[in-house]
Amino acid sequence: MAAGDSSTSICNIALIALGEDPITSLLDNTKRAILCNARYDDVRRAVLRSHPWNCNRKQAQWASDATGPLFTFAYRYQLPADFMRMYSMPENDMALWDIMDGYLYTDQGSPLDVVYGYDLQDETKFDPLLVHAIAYALAGELAIPLTQNTERAKQALAVMEGKLGIARLIGSQENSPREWDEDVLLRSRR
Repeated sequence: MAAGDSSTSICNIALIALGEDPITSLLDNTKRAILCNARYDDVRRAVLRSHPWNCNRKQAQWASDATGPLFTFAYRYQLPADFMRMYSMPENDMALWDIMDGYLYTDQGSPLDVVYGYDLQDETKFDPLLVHAIAYALAGELAIPLTQNTERAKQALAVMEGKLGIARLIGSQENSPREWDEDVLLRSRR
């Protein structure tokens, strides 16, 4: 993990990529710091949601909501406040589920074992590729207000896409392969 990283250091990677001077704090009274402070959290959450990062996975058991769904599914589970994206239900990887209006709907009973992506805010726990993906996504957002150069924005976003591609490769190598269920297509015709 990236033990020395902070929101300021990630913002500085973005600023340096744009040819801007680094900041000492997100609370500096400079245009660069004000823009970084305004955009950092939103960009961080978007990048966390955009990819199945291993560093922001969490196991949990959810209790079903007292009010069941109106139709289609038997149970609904309120999503926790730190929920970013759903990964799996290890008990039944082939279970059908939908996420809508702040709930997960499924036919799986309570307690529901889940693996989900959470809103990881501690930069010292970020994967190094996540640090760079956030930084270059932020650079793409800050390029026009800071440099008025659309080409720099495009370049930063291209670098971010490259970092996400590397992260996909590394992530696929870090996790054990899952056996393909050959009946999945038959069950999907439900």
